[in-house]
Amino acid sequence: MTITVGSRQVTARAGQQVRVTRSGSTLAAACSACGWSVSGSRLLVDVWEARTDLEVAGNRYRYGRLHLTPSTSSGVDAVLHMRLHEEYLDQIREVPWSWPEAALEAQAAAARAFALRKVAAGLRSDCACHVTDTTADQVFHPLPTGGELAAWPRWRAAVRATGASTTGYVPRYQGAVIEALYSSSNGGWSEDSEDVFGGYLPYLRSRYDSASLTAANPYRSWTRTVSGSALATAFGLPDVVSLDLSGRTTGHGVARAVATSSDGRTATRSGTALRRALGLPSAVLRRASARTSGDYPPELAAAMARRTSSSASSVVITGMYEQDSVHTLIGQPLAGTVSGPLLLSGRSTLPAATLAELDRRGSRLRHAFVVGGPGIIGDGVLATLRARGLSVTRLGQDSTDSVAAAVLDEIRRRRTVTRVAVTTTSSKEVSAAFSGTARRLREPVVVAGSTVLPWRTRGALSRAGVDRVHLLGSTAHVSAAVESSLRSRGIGPIRVSGRDTADVAGALGRYFDRSVGGSEVALVPGGAGRSLHRALAGGTSTVVLVGGSGLPSSTASTLQQAPGWTRVRAVGDADVVPSGWLWAAREA
Repeated sequence: MTITVGSRQVTARAGQQVRVTRSGSTLAAACSACGWSVSGSRLLVDVWEARTDLEVAGNRYRYGRLHLTPSTSSGVDAVLHMRLHEEYLDQIREVPWSWPEAALEAQAAAARAFALRKVAAGLRSDCACHVTDTTADQVFHPLPTGGELAAWPRWRAAVRATGASTTGYVPRYQGAVIEALYSSSNGGWSEDSEDVFGGYLPYLRSRYDSASLTAANPYRSWTRTVSGSALATAFGLPDVVSLDLSGRTTGHGVARAVATSSDGRTATRSGTALRRALGLPSAVLRRASARTSGDYPPELAAAMARRTSSSASSVVITGMYEQDSVHTLIGQPLAGTVSGPLLLSGRSTLPAATLAELDRRGSRLRHAFVVGGPGIIGDGVLATLRARGLSVTRLGQDSTDSVAAAVLDEIRRRRTVTRVAVTTTSSKEVSAAFSGTARRLREPVVVAGSTVLPWRTRGALSRAGVDRVHLLGSTAHVSAAVESSLRSRGIGPIRVSGRDTADVAGALGRYFDRSVGGSEVALVPGGAGRSLHRALAGGTSTVVLVGGSGLPSSTASTLQQAPGWTRVRAVGDADVVPSGWLWAAREA
């Protein structure tokens, strides 16, 4: 190694250590083993690359000339002067060197273009360099070691395949070298230039990037926890009760974030400003997602049952048809009480999916609760269950109010019940979204008539000593007459209301958010004929929200008011809960 200071040159051999210190605007280099010391305002370090490497702070370098100067702070600036092609590009670390050959060659061309534009712009005053070695420009690392060393020839071959010392492939637009900006990860989409830099560049258009989302990419997702006070400070508000992130760029980053405080004030920040204020890695903010699929209800129920404890000793079985959805809702709090799965049955036989789940659980299951009378689940099904070694309890007869009363009595035998929910057979479309909360809180569901409480319901409420009920839906769903009847019995009603299925689901989610906790919500189909899906969804998530033609505004609003819900689970195949709904819920 040779060190040059002005007209003086000194040398150090392999293994000899040179110490560089700073005093004011002067740098001093000393080699005790060599017997020399030099000082000056600039030190130039050359290595004999054929014979030795330069080690600086544990990092090894072989190429280029190292310029050491006092930095603008109290340290020392170390700037390598290198040949762009053979030296600089060889040590770029922007993609794994194990990637396919074509990908490496494309990266080499992009890195060359990036560096050429930086050189054309001239030396930067802050570092006396063209580029830094970090992600602020392009990542340049020391000589590879260990496992990297074996892959290095692949990258060097890609560099040489795309150029030589005087020529090279670079991306151009209208004859000029483009600003070849890139990133290792982007959340699945690149961005349009104007959404990042404010200026339109025709060659920087948003494109889908599936590779960025593969499991092999460690940066495909990230998680940060932000306190409420930090969020409020970022928006200049006293607090934040709702955060709307639905304003998106073409590349699905946050373009506009709108926060609302408890006093009704709103504040807006760009995605970039929010990212900087909160110290986030990027403005691509979305909830995590998952999907539980099943071609038809018994398969869907079995799929959700696989997410419950495999050590459960009891199983709850309800009917598998759409008209049985109220029974499934009624069965969810019992399943929560016994910490067991909820599965579905036909009128006379157990479906293959249910049998497979029973087989999977084997002898650990010892008891089955059959929800409904023989007109819902026939005696032949009970015989099949007993033949499998299970003891069986049938709860209720064919009337829905008798089923609900019997389930309430069964839960009451196992725990104290002071609160229940009230629905009607005609309002199953809206009440089914209560399934997750019912299971988590183990809150029984009883059935009222259009204007009166059936005698079985009255008896079950009296035996349990219930003092408060939740009315599921508006007066169009559970009538004012039923509410008055409850009050006359000393039972305090709390109505959780809404205009339609999505509204009621959102209202239930907001009302019970603190009670049920949890970070996952289920997204289920709305509309007639899908109430069984909604009733089943309680087996996987504590809050059930409804999609429709797109994502209903009430569902989006509910998500915006609950930042603790960090995962959205689609319940059903993509033809039932389209990916577009799921994506919109993630970005609400």
